Amino acid sequence: MKKNKPSLYLFLASLVVGILVVSNISYEENNYGRVLLSAKEYQEAYNNRNKLYQEIATLRDLYDKNLNKLDKYKTSTKSNEKVLEDMKNEVLINEMLLGYSSVKGQGIKIIISDGSVDFTLGIDDPYLQELRTVHNYDMMQVINELKLAGAEAISINNQRILPNSEIYCSWAFISINDVKLPSPFVVRAIGDKDVLDNYLNKSESYTKQLLNRGINVYIEKNDEIVIPAVSGPVKTDFIHRAK
Repeated sequence: MKKNKPSLYLFLASLVVGILVVSNISYEENNYGRVLLSAKEYQEAYNNRNKLYQEIATLRDLYDKNLNKLDKYKTSTKSNEKVLEDMKNEVLINEMLLGYSSVKGQGIKIIISDGSVDFTLGIDDPYLQELRTVHNYDMMQVINELKLAGAEAISINNQRILPNSEIYCSWAFISINDVKLPSPFVVRAIGDKDVLDNYLNKSESYTKQLLNRGINVYIEKNDEIVIPAVSGPVKTDFIHRAK
């Protein structure tokens, strides 16, 4: 038995060493990838993490601010585009109403010319000749009736009628916009064609008076009337914008 004691001690020592080796290997495997930090290193890592969090929060705030700015720019751009589009439409409407651009639409065409000699049964009477002759005031009355009936644009022999257009008698001609126009006078008006036609064909209308005087008047409704723009520049020597 005594002889076996050294062997037993050697066996126990080997067993303890083996257990320690196995325990050490298991510990290293369980702590794989972990780094042991000192107190100072841990504090520095903690401070760096907080710094990164703060930078991320700042970047998020900056992103939100830039996103809001972008939305405002988009909204502002759309608003400016809408304002610009409205201004363009207003300019176009004013150009049409003031005669600076040609226009088209439904309306009527009126052809007015002096009455024939047959109407007076061959009687050479200066008064009757005066009655069956178209005068400047006749054309003015016709223009006024068309405006009362809602005409939005009017022309006579392709001369656009403007707010300051003159209708002046010049012997056998009528002067409009400084242009002498011969008979027959072709009047074109854009508006509701049925309303314009009914208004001019009323028994008390001025066109009926022209017919009763022996003047030739022909009225035709049309789905498309084309009226040209004013042929020359509009003079504005004395008119100024009021403050």
